Amino acid sequence: MSFWLLCLPREDMEHCMKAGVFGLSRKHILGGVTKGDHIVCCAGKGDWKIIGQGEATSDYYVDHKKVFLKDGYFPDRFDFRAEKLGTSSEVDIMQIIDRLTFVKDLAYWAVFFRNGVVKMSKSDWELIMKQIFQSGAGASVK
Repeated sequence: MSFWLLCLPREDMEHCMKAGVFGLSRKHILGGVTKGDHIVCCAGKGDWKIIGQGEATSDYYVDHKKVFLKDGYFPDRFDFRAEKLGTSSEVDIMQIIDRLTFVKDLAYWAVFFRNGVVKMSKSDWELIMKQIFQSGAGASVK
């Protein structure tokens, strides 16, 4: 089982959560996603908040059907379901950025989010889940 952080502008991330599919042109990364992997959804581009959590419901696949808001097909995909956190339960990435192990250089932290998907360590997943529980969403998060 792997742990993934998905990061897009809020409107796009919420659209993917509602559609239940995430796609990019990043086979070298998305090719590692398998059904049952854990997912957290991050609203980036000025927001920088965890807005949902869930799991992959399919393995990686290729599809050219247009389903996303942005122009392009983003054929490298996987299906997922994610529970949207309430606004008061969203986790501010800036409050934990210095403890995320995939962020190797705080001076250039945004670089580690710009590909739209990051494979995280179990400790990063646990840190984010702890923050979600502390924010008050704990009763609804599995």
